[in-house]
Amino acid sequence: MKPDETPMFDPSLLKEVDWSQNTAIFSPAISPTHPGEGLVLRPLCTADLNKGFFKVLGQLTETGVVSPEQFMKSFEHMKKSGDYYVTVVEDVTLGQIVATATLIIEHKFIHS
Repeated sequence: MKPDETPMFDPSLLKEVDWSQNTAIFSPAISPTHPGEGLVLRPLCTADLNKGFFKVLGQLTETGVVSPEQFMKSFEHMKKSGDYYVTVVEDVTLGQIVATATLIIEHKFIHS
């Protein structure tokens, strides 16, 4: 399997994010649909392996050496589970990932 632009989850979900309750003030204003000039907020895709995704993660923690095969296997597992929402911000002028965030749906037996 070759890296491609197939998203981890449906990109339309990001358009449904309710930004109206945001209390942070940004100048200029930003939103999920307009995160900044030259920036795009979108789901992770396997092509991001070659756009600096691990470089961004490496600023947060030690990532170790992850082969393209390991990345693809983890990506497919996360995508199929439906419980992982890995989101990236791409600087489209540079073709590089500049930020990432992950939402994981954790199923529990406690707290209803």
